[in-house]
Amino acid sequence: MHNTPRGLALAPLIAASALLVLLPQRADAQSESADCVAIVAQILQPSPAPDAIRASAGCPLSGPAVLAERWTRRGARSAAEREALVEASSSIRDGRVYDAVSGVVSSDLHPIADRLAGMRVLVEYAEEGFTVSQQGQALGAGQIVGSDARASDASAAIAGSVALPIAVRMEVRRELSRLALADHDPEMRSMAQRASEKLGYVIPRGARVGIIRKS
Repeated sequence: MHNTPRGLALAPLIAASALLVLLPQRADAQSESADCVAIVAQILQPSPAPDAIRASAGCPLSGPAVLAERWTRRGARSAAEREALVEASSSIRDGRVYDAVSGVVSSDLHPIADRLAGMRVLVEYAEEGFTVSQQGQALGAGQIVGSDARASDASAAIAGSVALPIAVRMEVRRELSRLALADHDPEMRSMAQRASEKLGYVIPRGARVGIIRKS
């Protein structure tokens, strides 16, 4: 059977609908809007519009899943798409996005531009001055308040979200240390050094990978 232009155009919409059906749903207040099906369908296109990527942050169930998928997708992407990914990913807190971005940043199999962009997201996740909540904070959903919201009761998070690791800040700092000391790309090493300093940590000259101290 040959793929018709109409069939190819409908494929992302069908995939988006299937994704939403498979995601867990709970109270009406936490369910997705009808617009999210169209938003996800746009993101599943080969070259999604940056505005669609940003809008996915407003989809509490499917948003993190499609953002994670977009980060790990191989191939060229525009600077506008990359910036939209950074903005959308930085505005939510979900373990799937964190895992996807961490994988991109740590692997030299990904383009350097993607790795540098991902590092910006990780720094946002690790900022001491930012009260980390689970996915939904950017949407005006019930926010998780506390000195370390990552350890908050999972029942307070959006249904279907994935909690961040309890030690997310230390994980990010450890990875920045490793990148600053051992990454093969000089631009990556330099940005990891600066990012580490932004978080209040310095990497001593001659230190072993993973050794960091507060400034």
